[in-house]
Amino acid sequence: MKNLLSMQRGITMIEVMVSVAIIAIVMAVGVPSLSTWLQNSQVMSTAESVLTGLQLARGEAVRQNNLAQFTLTGNAAGTADWTIVTASSSVPGSFALADGATEIQKAGASEMGANARLMVSSAVIATNCCTNVITTPIDMSAAPKPGVVFNAFGQVVSDPSVTTLSRIDVIKVGDTDANTEEKSRRRVILISPSGSAKLCRPSLPSSNPQGCP
Repeated sequence: MKNLLSMQRGITMIEVMVSVAIIAIVMAVGVPSLSTWLQNSQVMSTAESVLTGLQLARGEAVRQNNLAQFTLTGNAAGTADWTIVTASSSVPGSFALADGATEIQKAGASEMGANARLMVSSAVIATNCCTNVITTPIDMSAAPKPGVVFNAFGQVVSDPSVTTLSRIDVIKVGDTDANTEEKSRRRVILISPSGSAKLCRPSLPSSNPQGCP
């Protein structure tokens, strides 16, 4: 009977306190790491979404033998909303839906998380262009909106409907490249005149396939 009672006894207060202390230590160590991982994941998923949009727009231009417009439709804060529209067949060169242009696809920043922001530039891409974050980004709320127009050969063409982009930086809200973590988190999308788009990591050397030129 004594053995049975011994087996049925509950846990002691000391055991509870030890368990709580262990859980608190694990949480203290793990929560910051989880938060950083989530922020990095949102930056990466946003960069991949924008890259996918560019590639889709280029593919549609070639497939339809038509002009295709990729536009960043976010606000002044740099939210990562984008839209793809192919030009009207009845009003050549027009991307207005009222003229018969076709909206192919769009994506909203809310789908990729609230921590990522875009900074965009139309400057000519130079060697070591991406060492630091863009210092004078284009105002994404100004008209015409920043974007890219592809022709039937998949090349970037100048078009009054957009401020033609050459580079898109994807960063976490508040990041300024002030420390190593912020630099390693940043992603850059480079768009060449030929129409190809590359996603790269400025924190890696240019000799690395994932590094920026």
